[in-house]
Amino acid sequence: MDVGAAEFEEKLPTLQELILGCDFVGLDMEFTGLHSMFPSGRAPSLFDSPAEWYQKARASVQQFTVSQLGLSIFSSEKSNKYMAHSYNFFLFPMTLSGMDSEFSFRASTVQFLSHYGFDYNRFLKGGIPYMNETQEQKLQQHLLSSHWTLHSGFIKDNMRKVIDEVTLWVVSAKEDDSIVLHDVYGFQMFEIQLILRQSLQDIWTIPLGHQELMVKKINPRRRWLLEKTFYDSCRREQILLSARGFTNLFQTLVKAKKLLVGHNMLLDLLHLHDKFYKPLPENYEEFKKNIHFLFPVLLDTKNIAKSIWKEYQFPYAPTLLEVYEMLCRDTARTCSSFSQYFDVLAVYVNQVNLIRAGAQKINFSGADDPAKLPPLLIVNVRGWPGVNEEQIHRELRLFCKFDVQRLRANQFLLLANKFKGVRLVLKEHKAHPNFQISLYHHWRHSPQVNCFLQICGIVASWSLVTFLLGGSVKHVV
Repeated sequence: MDVGAAEFEEKLPTLQELILGCDFVGLDMEFTGLHSMFPSGRAPSLFDSPAEWYQKARASVQQFTVSQLGLSIFSSEKSNKYMAHSYNFFLFPMTLSGMDSEFSFRASTVQFLSHYGFDYNRFLKGGIPYMNETQEQKLQQHLLSSHWTLHSGFIKDNMRKVIDEVTLWVVSAKEDDSIVLHDVYGFQMFEIQLILRQSLQDIWTIPLGHQELMVKKINPRRRWLLEKTFYDSCRREQILLSARGFTNLFQTLVKAKKLLVGHNMLLDLLHLHDKFYKPLPENYEEFKKNIHFLFPVLLDTKNIAKSIWKEYQFPYAPTLLEVYEMLCRDTARTCSSFSQYFDVLAVYVNQVNLIRAGAQKINFSGADDPAKLPPLLIVNVRGWPGVNEEQIHRELRLFCKFDVQRLRANQFLLLANKFKGVRLVLKEHKAHPNFQISLYHHWRHSPQVNCFLQICGIVASWSLVTFLLGGSVKHVV
């Protein structure tokens, strides 16, 4: 079921009840872009530690936004049966008075989502607002100022029509006369009321439900009294509740502490933290700590599929759809209880797949495991002046996807994620006219070690010379 701003507030209590009572929740997200255009040498690499990868990913997450968030809420009915309630939430950053956001689109992402039917009109015009804690604090301060302005051109046009309509009406209206505005939903309900009340001192606004708002002409004294009552529909608490939008459901998800399941979900977790909780911290360990506090039980099906396909004779499946199809065949053949899978998966809890880095996964409940990558290779280049990393990469990409890092002017390090590629490139480049490729040995090839050995050699040589000269002088005397 697709849910936008027009439907969200009505469905929120039901959604919160479902999450609090469920067994686990599946999550998937769409973004306006995945990775920013990194400067040369700054793209994610197999040479990156998890902390270095995080710093690069953090920059991308801050540049893009979430366009849609999907939740499947699973509740057990019988021992081997779960009921799933699935929702796709269109999201759009809160734009209110002094609050605004900047984000980018990646052309390839837009093209991909459009090909699969993503509704960008629904995202841009009817997305559910959201905010993180920092933005909410800013809004609270702004609410105290009681001054409202409009920044969004789309909202300005709609608001101008409403204000013009009410302004023309109020001139000829008598006290207690009223007019009803239609198709007012979501946070617009508060924005329209706040702008109208700020502009016109002799009106009062009353939400009627069903996306309708009544504007009533009253005298200023009566209005002052109404503003002091509990029944004012524009109380600060209600405005904040509506402005939070989807963040209200995020907070329910955090409160429930249910198992959260995703596929290749690390980027999802980064965006969840940044958009609904707090801006991503600079420190990688702090990010891990925060995510574990928010979601103490995680399962990444990408990490699971990568880890068990050899150990359990599980066919390798790179996509979530293929994993699902194989599980369906396996379940139909063995009639295993679905809960039995959870026993096997316990070892993978809080292990999230890491793409293109020096480690294969991140452990959100402990220290990250050491990398298990193929051995490092070194390339000595001859007869190719001015060669760079990109040229080395193009030369070798037919054999394997290597990451390349310059060591010296004519030396480069190669790192791959497949042992087969390492064996193949060592075999095929034995007699290459420009490349001499071999296994990297730290004590032989490291510039730091070589520098240290050279210094030791110099010191030893001077010590020997000093010793010999000292002995000669003593002999002469």
